[in-house]
Amino acid sequence: MRNKTLTVEELNGYIHSIFQAEEMLFGVSVFGEISGCKVSGPHAYFTMKGKEAAIPCTLFQYRRTYLPKDGESVIVKGTPDYYVKTGKLSFQVSSVQPVGIGDLHAALEALKAKLLKEGVFAPEHKKPIPAYPKDVCVITSKTGAVIRDICRTIRNVNQSINIHLYNVRVQGQDAEKEIAEGIKQTDGKYDVIIIARGGGSFEDLAPFNTELIARTIYEANTPIISAVGHETDFTVCDLAADSRAATPTAAGHMVAFDEGELIRGIFDRLTEMGLTLQERASDEERRLIDTLRGITRGGSRLTEKKSSMMKLIWERMLSSGKNYLNEKENRLQKALIAYGASDPLAILKKGYFGVTKDGKRVLSVRELAINDDILLSGKDGSIRAMVKEMVK
Repeated sequence: MRNKTLTVEELNGYIHSIFQAEEMLFGVSVFGEISGCKVSGPHAYFTMKGKEAAIPCTLFQYRRTYLPKDGESVIVKGTPDYYVKTGKLSFQVSSVQPVGIGDLHAALEALKAKLLKEGVFAPEHKKPIPAYPKDVCVITSKTGAVIRDICRTIRNVNQSINIHLYNVRVQGQDAEKEIAEGIKQTDGKYDVIIIARGGGSFEDLAPFNTELIARTIYEANTPIISAVGHETDFTVCDLAADSRAATPTAAGHMVAFDEGELIRGIFDRLTEMGLTLQERASDEERRLIDTLRGITRGGSRLTEKKSSMMKLIWERMLSSGKNYLNEKENRLQKALIAYGASDPLAILKKGYFGVTKDGKRVLSVRELAINDDILLSGKDGSIRAMVKEMVK
């Protein structure tokens, strides 16, 4: 057979026959640690791990025996088999006997307890996530789907946030060192940092379960969101971060404020302020007219007391109006600064147009009629137009 050229089917079949012929492999017991246990229908699939080796396992009809959990040390009984069609080795498990928590999981729990005792996970140390971030840095792999998911989520509601990528390996040897270095390099340069990767096995998420990552996050000054794995995954990185997102997409939602809603809110507030100011001015005007009418009726009985009262009312009206305008101007200024543009014309620069009719700002479609002449004011000029149709 040494000089014969085999087909893939023949080679795999020959290997399969070797396993079938080896009686010592039938009903063998193996000790190891469970990883990545998943149930599909009546069957379960997991990996048995030793200190330096691993083997995939299949447990048919898992309800007939004990269903192991990730991190458990167990003794499984079964027979190794070589699947001809895919050329893969699998250990066919017939029974499972639990022994206790595995070494890797025990070490992880010990690390969590240590960091918790030292205050690395303390709530009082966590920094708030900014409501209106302008610069967001995502520490993840540039080749994965994670960065695309985060960008798409943010861009659905916001075109102004600057999204930066710091490329790192998110699994494998030395991945935790690259991630820790990424945190150090980006700390203090952005409004918020997102550490992200997709789901994976216990081994895949190992870089995010290290003391190095936890302490680097703890020492950072920039607010950090951890978005590692799926919703059911919970890592040391999640515990140390200032906030945890169940998924990378959820992290995008956490930082992406709706800029359209913010602009609408500013204009609504401006309208409300204008109406309130008009009402205040009308009230003061009525009070002044009533006072003047009283003075007129008194004719020659105008006294120094009436004159002083009129002067006092007038001064109060002016002071009240000035204070009110100053207060509203300050609140508007803060809102615009929070959005990142202290100049109101910045809104026009984003493509919005102001509409006026006969010199007055139009705030509602109901203020217009067919054939009305209107003026559209943009960032680089104005356009005169006529209303041709009212569209609901």
